[in-house]
Amino acid sequence: MDASPIFFPGQTVTLQTQDPERTLTFTIDRPFAPFTKAVVLLARCPELSPDPVVLKIYDPRFLDERLLDTPHCPARPWSLELEKAADAIWDDPFDELDLWEDQPAAEDADGRAARAALWEKHYRILSTGCFKDEREVYDRLRPLQGSAIPRLLATGTVLPPDERAVQPPAVVLEYIHDAVSLCDVPVDVVTPELCANLLHVVDGFAGRGVVHADVNWNNVLFTPRDRPTRVVIIDFGCGGVRTDDQDDDAWRECVAWNSDSRRVRRALEERGICVPDV
Repeated sequence: MDASPIFFPGQTVTLQTQDPERTLTFTIDRPFAPFTKAVVLLARCPELSPDPVVLKIYDPRFLDERLLDTPHCPARPWSLELEKAADAIWDDPFDELDLWEDQPAAEDADGRAARAALWEKHYRILSTGCFKDEREVYDRLRPLQGSAIPRLLATGTVLPPDERAVQPPAVVLEYIHDAVSLCDVPVDVVTPELCANLLHVVDGFAGRGVVHADVNWNNVLFTPRDRPTRVVIIDFGCGGVRTDDQDDDAWRECVAWNSDSRRVRRALEERGICVPDV
């Protein structure tokens, strides 16, 4: 989704953080558009860091799924009325309702409103789940923070400036400055050592109970851009973690399905970079 007018340079965002609890104000430098699973902003908060940071807000209002327009999943724009209706049923059991199955169309206004509220609840569940997974991924990959992945600086909830029924969760991450993505990096500056480091990290995700699930040209950064010495994997918004009820076979199936190791090797090969045997 394209950047919203409420996220423009100079605009402020207020975050209520956790552990420790405090209120921080961020000034937006620029949004990273288009938005998909989260609103991603480059922002400044002198209380938290002297350097710019990345603020990721998991706001269901901007979730890309809601704009899909298919026979089984029509576009459903956000409204405050819908958000309030979904919030009213938030604590009710969701029962894993399959919203994509063919169901009789509601014939009255009450039926349509109830179904719309369920969809809005579904989008909130998706956004909240992405936040929880990303937060848990960074916790499990703590030894890699500041080297192979960005540092997680804070988590919390955004205090909206407008009327809302929810306070969207958010994470604050290290901004990797002077970086170039795998999409644009000159092939001749990507050394075999950098490639080996990248493969070693990605291959190790599964052993730490983590899948990235979206390793691509844009989510691998090299820094500094002219002569890289560090490779960084970003954007775990589609990631996942091993749950307590997953046995070894189920986890192996999950790892194989998400194919992090295969994806990163294919991405390197597509860029014409020799993939070392790691």
